[in-house]
Amino acid sequence: MLVSSTEFGQGTNTILSQIAAEALGLEYDDVCVAPVDTSISPNSGPTVASRTAMIIGRIVQNAALKLKQKLMEKGLIEEAATREQVLTACQMYREQFGALDAYSRYEAAPNIFWNDQLYRGEAYPAYGWAVYAAEVTVDTLTYSVAIDDFVALQEVGKVLHPILAAGQIEGGVAQGIGYALYEKVIWKDGRMINNQMTNYIMPTAEDLPPIRVFFEEVPYQYGPYGAKGIGELPMDGPAPAILNAIVNATGISFNSIPLLPEDIFRGLAAQPEHPEEPLAEALAAKGSQ
Repeated sequence: MLVSSTEFGQGTNTILSQIAAEALGLEYDDVCVAPVDTSISPNSGPTVASRTAMIIGRIVQNAALKLKQKLMEKGLIEEAATREQVLTACQMYREQFGALDAYSRYEAAPNIFWNDQLYRGEAYPAYGWAVYAAEVTVDTLTYSVAIDDFVALQEVGKVLHPILAAGQIEGGVAQGIGYALYEKVIWKDGRMINNQMTNYIMPTAEDLPPIRVFFEEVPYQYGPYGAKGIGELPMDGPAPAILNAIVNATGISFNSIPLLPEDIFRGLAAQPEHPEEPLAEALAAKGSQ
């Protein structure tokens, strides 16, 4: 498989090999991904996980189906051919007709148009959706926040690889928790001055709650087997969920992140004082009503 989307840990090679193998009726290990080289295969644009899965994945699927169609047109296999039949047919094709290959390029979905010059149009052919829920504990002595539980429900079109998909969600949520409660960028004279691990605070495994991931599948017609993007939403949703949970716990509305302990302290300190009745008096009053 010749493709210019680069694998840098987001699972590109795994997903694209899976898609090609599924289309051809082969096994995952039958597919070999060639080193990325734009002098051999066309530049595929930015290499990002969601775009690669939905756009490049569909191109790979189409190319694999075209290759299978070549074998069928020569009468070498039927539609429901087994792996062994496909491999035998490939060998026979090469012996009789020479190189066996197929090429495919991106074709925009109907009614999707983007103008690069005017920067107008439909930038994205499909959108993913998600629901996030956070359970938090706010310590009113230290003004720190602990996240006790986090649930992510993600609509992704079609889950191509359950383990990789769940890992994407978990990693994105972990990043979102960092954005919400820890990662404060400090600028001075146009430079970030807390750019070291000692002064730029990120959550560790100890700071992360159980992250429970669930998927909802609403297949997208023009994605590979119905798949859409997956990687961006888990970074967008956790901070609003966490801040809403803090608002629910404290009754104070916060509108900026990261929400540090000093921010919570200032928010609580700014509230009008409402001295509480001593517990015994409150209970006595309750009992006399």
